[in-house]
Amino acid sequence: MKTLKQFFYLVKPFLGQRAALYCWVLLLASLTLTLSSVWFNVQMNMWNGDFYNALQKLDGQALYGLLQHFVVLVSGLIFVVVMGNYLKQMLIIRWRKGMTAQILSYWLSPHSKHYMLRLTAQEPDNPDQRIAEDIRLLIESTLNLLVTFLHSALTLVSFAAILWTLSGSLSIEFAGHTWTIAGYMFWACIIYTLVGIVLTQWIGFPLRRLHMEKQRREADYRSMLISCRQHGDAIAGQRGENQDKRELMQRFSEIIKNWNQLIRNERNLSFYTVGYQQVTALAPVLLALPKFLAGEIMLGGLMQLRQAFSSVATSLGWFIFAYKEIAAWQATVSRLYNFVVLLENDNAAKAKVTENDSPLRASLTVTTADNSCLIPSVSLAIQPGELLLISGRSGIGKSTLLRTLSGHWPYFSGDIIRTPDLMWIPQRLYLPVSRLDNLLAYPRDATQFSERDLQHALTKVGLEKLHHQLPLEADWGNRLSGGEQQRIMFARLLLNRPRLLLLDETTSALDEASALELLEKLKIELRDSAIILVSHQRFLSSLADNTLRLGYQPDASPLTSGIPEYVA
Repeated sequence: MKTLKQFFYLVKPFLGQRAALYCWVLLLASLTLTLSSVWFNVQMNMWNGDFYNALQKLDGQALYGLLQHFVVLVSGLIFVVVMGNYLKQMLIIRWRKGMTAQILSYWLSPHSKHYMLRLTAQEPDNPDQRIAEDIRLLIESTLNLLVTFLHSALTLVSFAAILWTLSGSLSIEFAGHTWTIAGYMFWACIIYTLVGIVLTQWIGFPLRRLHMEKQRREADYRSMLISCRQHGDAIAGQRGENQDKRELMQRFSEIIKNWNQLIRNERNLSFYTVGYQQVTALAPVLLALPKFLAGEIMLGGLMQLRQAFSSVATSLGWFIFAYKEIAAWQATVSRLYNFVVLLENDNAAKAKVTENDSPLRASLTVTTADNSCLIPSVSLAIQPGELLLISGRSGIGKSTLLRTLSGHWPYFSGDIIRTPDLMWIPQRLYLPVSRLDNLLAYPRDATQFSERDLQHALTKVGLEKLHHQLPLEADWGNRLSGGEQQRIMFARLLLNRPRLLLLDETTSALDEASALELLEKLKIELRDSAIILVSHQRFLSSLADNTLRLGYQPDASPLTSGIPEYVA
């Protein structure tokens, strides 16, 4: 019951939307076609009875007519099964698209939920796997279980009446009394199936936990493989292949351990379910054999009884045969539910920043997550056209200060008043596999700029050679050098023209002349923008209007002759 509540919590937002109307139509059409196969199965049951009776009577004329009827029934059955499955596949991809868009909107929210969860150590394991894999598994398993359950329920209703009618009654003499059991094979089928369900639950209980563990360990292993691919230059440069191979094999050994536990439990369950299927095929014949030998039923009746008993037992035993898929479905629902609840809950700490038309005014003290003081009281005020240079030793908190000013570090006290039109460029540049024009225009769409605008921006940052590669999709993070990647960032700033620029070591890979040239162009082109730059390159101070030196104690007044200097 708990899993069902979690499932409806996940799907309710999408299924209630107008866009889901077509999905409802596909679902109803798919179910109608798939479940109509039950009618064909009932007709086949009746055909079996007539065919074997005619065969016993050696009635050739009736047999030929029944064979023609068989072709019609089989053709209809093939059509409804194939088309029902086709519509189900169409429903899967549309439902997946809707749920993916919904959960991505939570994850990549305007408040940077994806980043804040990681920053505050609340991020669950492998969110990429939950979005890419768990949504697909949830939808596919749900539809498979729904279709098979409804098919089994309809089959039960249809064949229970046939089984009751054909089995008749059984009289048993016991303790001087004669006991008559009406529809005895129906009751035997019920008892037989209930015993099977209890044994299945007992044997297969560990599977849910093992499936959850399997998904997590597979995702961890895949995540490390991706990391190795992304940092191939560092691994190769430091000859770290053996170490990373050991790490990968260690993670893979966890997969093997889980896999062995999983297949052992599935083996035990399969021993039982396969045996159950075989006994189910023979049980009705043994139960009806006395009546057949006594001449109370004919061969056709025996075949009908056998099929009806198997159909009812299989329908009642839906839980037995679907147990492995139910266990995997429960694990998927649980993982995805916990992820979505975490995304929807607004319990992650957030930076309290007041948005204003002013580029930036701030007076604050920055702390670590455990409330230790990182940067003591510091006041900043920057006007349009100004460049503030922040310097200080490594690890003093320069990057964290930029993160705080951007609104992505919640651990501070004081006030931050700034424009909402800003761009924060961290040290780790973001250049995913994409078209070059998309990377230049990011976060806007490339269609908002003309080709001439994009080429002009490349020219300004010294990348004229890339003019004809704008539509090329490639791994630019590996294709371009570190300095070229930083030039792409400058081109991006020139195109987007934010009012506040927070740059973290954005010139670190450039030579002195190139760094000075690009920063000067930035100041000239973006006269209405304010720039805060973190850098260890002392020569940049010649362009700075103000400097903030973290970790230094002033000998006299913090405001010295020449460039104004803030000291923290």
